[in-house]
Formats: sequence, C-alpha cells, structure tokens
Amino acid sequence: MLHKLRKYLLAPLIYTAAILLLFEEWLWHACKRLLARLPLLPFIARLETWVTSLSPYAALAIFLLPSLLLLPVKILALLSIAHGHPSLGLIIVLTAKVMGTALVAWLYGLTKAALTSLAWFVRWRDALLRFKDRMIAQLRATRAWQQVEAGMAALSASRRRWWSAWQQRWRKNGRGNWLMRVIKKYAAKRRDRR
Repeated sequence: MLHKLRKYLLAPLIYTAAILLLFEEWLWHACKRLLARLPLLPFIARLETWVTSLSPYAALAIFLLPSLLLLPVKILALLSIAHGHPSLGLIIVLTAKVMGTALVAWLYGLTKAALTSLAWFVRWRDALLRFKDRMIAQLRATRAWQQVEAGMAALSASRRRWWSAWQQRWRKNGRGNWLMRVIKKYAAKRRDRR
C-alpha cells in the first residue's frame, strides 16, 4: 500500500522533472547551434577572441557572470508574482532561463580550455556531471520518463512531417524559387561588399 501511495505521489514530480530535463537538454543544444552563428558579426568575433585569450581565473569570472547578472532578474520575477502578477513573473523566469542557458552555453564553449586547466574545476565539474547522470538514469528508468520521451519523439516526428509538407507546398507554388533567388542575390551582395 505504501509503495503504491509513494508511486502516485511521486509521479507528477517525475513527469515534471522529465519534461524540464528534456527541455533543458534541447535548449542547451539549440542555443549552442544558434550561438555558433554569432561569430559572423565582427564585434562578436572580437569578443570571442578576447574571451578565449583570458587566463583561467578571469575565464572563470566571465563564466560565472551570467549567474550573478540573472539574480536580480529572478528577484524581479518573485516580486512580480508576490504583487499579483504571476503571468509576468513566469514570463520573466522563462525568458531569464532561456537567455541564461544560451549565454552559459556560449561562454562555456569559449572558456572551456581555460577552465579545464584548473584541476579543482575539472573535479567539481566531473562530480556534478556524474551526479546528474545518475539522477537522469534513475529518471529514465521510470515509466513516466519513458512516456514523456515517447510523447516528445511523436511531437518531433509530427513537426518534421509538417515542415516537410510545408516545404513541398512552398516549392510546388513556386514561392520557394522566388525566395531562393532573393537569398542568393543578398548573399552575392554581401560577398561583393567584403
């Protein structure tokens, strides 16, 4: 009886944790792909060069900076919720999460070489990643996680089918050719300016 009660009480938490972890993993990889395009901007390229040339402790300070900068934003979200604006507070928290994850993913990629030269950082990072992997392995073993993962896979497959059908309709109507001509002209003009 106690086992069943515990199972029913923990199920919502497991579903929530599964969704959050899958979202976090997706967000991390999406942000890395998106931010990989940033060096195309000259200012960002210079900034990246400067960050990668920093000493290990300066790189650590830069890497920890987003956490400190997001603290006032999170306090603002709590104040919004406390003053009767839960929707605004939730929007602030979600925006801060997305922006913070993007910034941390980008900075970690830039500072990884310097940070891994610090032995204590590598020990703590590896311990944290082992703990996270153990927790995720326990979550993945649950039925709730498997259901959420199956739902996410079905949603992703549905999105891919929709995108493929949309692209086919676009090409069939001739709009894709027009758009590609515009993109090629724009790219040629950019190359000529360089």
